[in-house]
Amino acid sequence: MPSQFHNSGFHDIISKKKIASAVPTTLLGGVSGSTFAPHTKLTDIPIVVFDFETTGLEARTERIIEIGAVKFVNRKESARFTQLINPGKNIPQNSTDINGITNEMVASAPTIDSVFPALHDFMRGCLGVAHNADFDAGFLSHESARLGVHCNYHLICTLKMSRALVKTPRHNLDTLANHYGFEFEARHRSIGDILVTAKVFWRMLDENNHLQTLGDLTPYKQDMISL
Repeated sequence: MPSQFHNSGFHDIISKKKIASAVPTTLLGGVSGSTFAPHTKLTDIPIVVFDFETTGLEARTERIIEIGAVKFVNRKESARFTQLINPGKNIPQNSTDINGITNEMVASAPTIDSVFPALHDFMRGCLGVAHNADFDAGFLSHESARLGVHCNYHLICTLKMSRALVKTPRHNLDTLANHYGFEFEARHRSIGDILVTAKVFWRMLDENNHLQTLGDLTPYKQDMISL
């Protein structure tokens, strides 16, 4: 059974977890995240690409129905986190039409309260990456705040990166996948979108050799949202 300190600084103290050059920002008061020195090389940072499927677009009123996160070390997948979530409310048909997740699929799934502590443990001490990270950061902040956890993750938005670095008429994930010749395992399901997002991220780094450190990615950083 998880300790009552599972998502606290006390948990990190007793487990003595250390991840690469990250400095975990995990305090007893309920803060979860990570910070890195600007000069830290990207090759030295564990990266978690994450994605949420939700009942709608507004973080304050809608709920997460699927969590996906994949951890990479030196661009190689080292761990995967995926879970359907019972949102405690009806999934509207327009949401199901996009991601294929139905009320029946989540009826016996766990609630966010029982899953988010494990997600924080998975992400803590890593650089977060998401496409249109403003959306995912909003849900991450809001759902964490409901559980009494303040987020302080260092996040990079691949949408911001692509708008600056990739010459395509649009910069949604479908357009970028087509531009680079990547295929989805499943579109609008968390893991399928994550794997393409990761490939797009690596390709943009390869095409722009000046991006070597975390500081080089500052223009594409997504601020965490206080809700």
